[in-house]
Amino acid sequence: MSDNANIYLVCGEDPLCPVGDWVHRQLNENPRVTVVSVDDLMRLFNGLPLSPALLVIQAGDALTQCLPKFSSWIHRWPNMQMLLFGSVSAADLEAFYSQGGRDLVPAALCNSERVSNYWQAKLDDVERQAKVGRQKMHATRKLDAMAAKLRVVEEDQSLGAGVQRMLMPEAPLNLNGLTVAHHIRPSLMLSGDFIQYSLIRTNEVLFCLADVSGHGTGSALVTVLLNEQVEALSLMAATDSNLTVGRMMAQINAALCEAVFEHHVTCLLGIIDLRNNQLRYCSAGHFPPPLLVQNGAVQALEAGELPLGLLKSKEYDAVQLALASEFKLLIMSDGVLQGLRGEALAEKEATLKAFALGDSGEVEGLLERLFKVSDEGLADDASVLSLVRKVGYDR
Repeated sequence: MSDNANIYLVCGEDPLCPVGDWVHRQLNENPRVTVVSVDDLMRLFNGLPLSPALLVIQAGDALTQCLPKFSSWIHRWPNMQMLLFGSVSAADLEAFYSQGGRDLVPAALCNSERVSNYWQAKLDDVERQAKVGRQKMHATRKLDAMAAKLRVVEEDQSLGAGVQRMLMPEAPLNLNGLTVAHHIRPSLMLSGDFIQYSLIRTNEVLFCLADVSGHGTGSALVTVLLNEQVEALSLMAATDSNLTVGRMMAQINAALCEAVFEHHVTCLLGIIDLRNNQLRYCSAGHFPPPLLVQNGAVQALEAGELPLGLLKSKEYDAVQLALASEFKLLIMSDGVLQGLRGEALAEKEATLKAFALGDSGEVEGLLERLFKVSDEGLADDASVLSLVRKVGYDR
């Protein structure tokens, strides 16, 4: 038997039957077995620091006195096995098993050489259960620790998401019939998509949509630098009419390269001049291309410049377009493409063009209208910046 075997033989006042006598002789002679009366067992169990391995109970009055204690013993020592020996009635046997008893010592093993294997099998079973219990407890502790860490991370992520929202426009911008608004649906709590827009001069609006590569905290941190750069450029543009969109993009690129982030950024930066009905924009690898709808047609604003954060000396050229008195400009991140049905990229681009042509451009509910669902899970951040001008009123 195992060196740490801890077996208690509980005998009552009833005379031993042949099988009971055999069990008593087998265990009474074993130095690892403690023979106790029911009263002694009750007193002893109250002070036991460790779980017994086997509790071998004589049928009759010993069983009757022990039965009420079974549930508390099992609760305290779930790995302990309770065995029954001796002549037992059907009612007592049913009560024994129903209260958590494990086994009736087989009479067939009486005077058999295989009896040592029987006790060892029971002890091995106890040890296996104890090992499983220890593993479960260890796993539970690890899971609890991981859950606690996860809660801290979630709290940090939630705080970070709140900070990100504060960096971006709180409300739509309205100017002479032009409404500029945005919506970001992050795939995680933190987003790698960044949007900013503001009035820089009378009748001129600066806008930006950037998409940082990757996901999560690292990408979100890059948006903080983007916000600093765009805010600084907005202030500079307010006093320097010669500051071009291309020079602005080059400055943002230089700042990202100096920061040595392990991320690149696609970006669309532009200025809408409502006095002269002009759009000046620069695209740093942004995809899908912005869609300009005016005069009943939709135009993809193609531009093949290098993404930001890759080459510090890169210069960027701006494009200038004439705007109709009414127009709609939709700029989306590439995460939007993942939410569209279809396999081919050309099919998804065609879907976007058809949508832009027929939709109102109102940001509220735009992604739901586009995806035709309200709670679709996305693998990437999906963002849209909408610039819609209607003549005749200022919303």
